[in-house]
Amino acid sequence: MRDWSSRPFEERNLFNPAFCAVVLAAAIREYERVLQKPMPYSLTLLVLPICLHLASREQILENKRLSVLRVFALRPDLLVDFAERARAMVQYATEAFALLASKDCIKVDDDGCISLIPRRVSPQPLNTEDAERCRAAAVALGRDFAQINDRVTVYTSLSIRP
Repeated sequence: MRDWSSRPFEERNLFNPAFCAVVLAAAIREYERVLQKPMPYSLTLLVLPICLHLASREQILENKRLSVLRVFALRPDLLVDFAERARAMVQYATEAFALLASKDCIKVDDDGCISLIPRRVSPQPLNTEDAERCRAAAVALGRDFAQINDRVTVYTSLSIRP
């Protein structure tokens, strides 16, 4: 993991652990609300590469009546280099989870599923419209992942191996 201060300015801003934590928390919160179960860690790793990717985020938000997997099926171009992008984002998700854990905002069960501790992550609006759109896409993703309730289906539909 590279030292934070040696990273480019853009990387420090876009992949700020606090911002990534808020996006991840939004997906986990919605997943738990719909399914009444914690979100599997393997699914959380898909949240940032989808929600921080402008084209994917916009398609999800413009097609709210469609499931996220249906959006990707209709727009296979969104999956170009997705597996590579997802691998690259694991570092940022790990940093965000470290922050959430250090602030006692999450707990991990014996099966490796992550749940939010109530009232520990603020649902207050974020400072920019773009940041709010990232969070809104994360909510949609959490809802759809909960409705699908099958990690293998999600990973297969996104053309990546679990």
